[in-house]
Amino acid sequence: MANSKVSESTIAESLKIILVKKKLNIAKLAELMGVSNTTMYSKFNRGNFSIKDLDEISKALNLTYEVTFTINDEE
Repeated sequence: MANSKVSESTIAESLKIILVKKKLNIAKLAELMGVSNTTMYSKFNRGNFSIKDLDEISKALNLTYEVTFTINDEE
């Protein structure tokens, strides 16, 4: 499966693409994670995912992800 780059799309958009590829939807993801549909749809609509959310989503969907922070040299 191709990588979805955050720089090219939002996390929510990337997750929606993954859900489609896995023939799932947001409601099914909510069920797999044991949270309400309202909670999950709210997170997708706001694009507000914590690291904990991403950990739980990755486990539910059998994914791996990485977050990289790089300190740029100041001039």
